[in-house]
Amino acid sequence: MNFETTIETGNISTLHVEGKILGNATDTFRKEMELQLQTGRDKLVVDLTNVSLIDSSALGAIVTTLKYCQQSGGKLVLLKPQKAVQEVLEVTQLATVIEIYDTEEAARAAFS
Repeated sequence: MNFETTIETGNISTLHVEGKILGNATDTFRKEMELQLQTGRDKLVVDLTNVSLIDSSALGAIVTTLKYCQQSGGKLVLLKPQKAVQEVLEVTQLATVIEIYDTEEAARAAFS
């Protein structure tokens, strides 16, 4: 699993994730999301375009980070999950709790 972060104006960070978010990789994923929030950027786009699979621990990391964002007045949104990931989000009903966007522009616009 690889990460790349893009920082936009207005405290918006986009975390681009690549690979599978499973098992031990989930802890790294969670820490990377936390790092973005700890540096004062309270608006986070998690780009799942290149993530082929996630497990329940990855979902837990997303929910924990979402709650933290909400408590601190920020926001977390997901960007373009692949079909398998989208299905997991729908089956677990996380797709009803978190905003999911098809384009990066739409995801960034969610913060205005």
